[in-house]
Amino acid sequence: MSRDFLEIAREHWARYPLMEPRDFAKLAYQSEFGPAHMVQSPDKILAALLAERKEAGAEPLLMEPIGNGLCRFPITQALSTLWELPLIGRMFARTMWSAEGTEAGLLEKLEALASFPVPGMGEYLEGWRREGCPPVRHSETFRSTYDPHYRVLRLDFARFLPALVPLEKLAREKTPAVIAVDGRCGSGKTGFAKSASVLLVCSSNIVHMDDFYRPPERRAENWMDVPAGNMDLERFRKEVLRPAQAGETILYRPYDCQTGRMGEAEPLEEGLTIVEGTYSQHLSLAEYYDFKIFLTCGREEQTRRLRAREGDYYPTFDRVWRTLEERYFAACGTEAAADLVVDTTGFFD
Repeated sequence: MSRDFLEIAREHWARYPLMEPRDFAKLAYQSEFGPAHMVQSPDKILAALLAERKEAGAEPLLMEPIGNGLCRFPITQALSTLWELPLIGRMFARTMWSAEGTEAGLLEKLEALASFPVPGMGEYLEGWRREGCPPVRHSETFRSTYDPHYRVLRLDFARFLPALVPLEKLAREKTPAVIAVDGRCGSGKTGFAKSASVLLVCSSNIVHMDDFYRPPERRAENWMDVPAGNMDLERFRKEVLRPAQAGETILYRPYDCQTGRMGEAEPLEEGLTIVEGTYSQHLSLAEYYDFKIFLTCGREEQTRRLRAREGDYYPTFDRVWRTLEERYFAACGTEAAADLVVDTTGFFD
């Protein structure tokens, strides 16, 4: 950890050379605990954002990763339209509720910072530790020089903002609506769908394409030569897409590949339906969607993610499933047909 946080601290110091010890302490605290100390109601969060947005300058600032899956997100980056503020507010609230950190982790960061040749660093950190490391504000020098206006958000929330914005607009203007999230394995489809389901303005259901595999005994002999030959697309259309498009109740029946059995039907609430997974944007399904997102990432990073996810099964996964997936993309022109393409390379570092 120390090396990673030290690198982050050095980057901030290079960007803000007038940082004082309390600014480094604030960086360490936010990196460990996020905004967990700022527990507020949604109304207060939105009111504070509105007030601060009026004060913030127009100059766009950088989104700054601060470690532990968190970032400082400048308010000036958001908000080409006013309704994006509530979306940022929901991101902030979710970040507060999900923030994890430990006293030991914070103390480790402070020990690393103590080596920085900043006047008064050691004395300040020692005094702060004796006080129990309470939350601190930026120094007057930092505020007057750099005029910081940001919120600490989960890094994946912030980086997915360009994909969340059109969905927020759709959710406000049209429900029921159906969204497809397709893309390369390991690109973050499931994580994005989960984030969207809790961040968008209306209630959202997630449907996983993995729950619509066709049982092996019902697949054609040449199924590996047919894009989506392993999927029961007709059942998917009948049970999910048609009722979702019509605003009717979806009776969601997931197929369990491990047991070879169909699960019990579960009714899904009316609202936004987010379909995630490879083959969700098959040509035979495209007409049912209001918006299509394609996630991708660099080959090298994709391999690293898949090795970590699949473990010993990776060689087989790579040889069979990644190959079939790329054939599907090529045959159906999936990436080119999407309304929005998001490259998630580096998103989760």
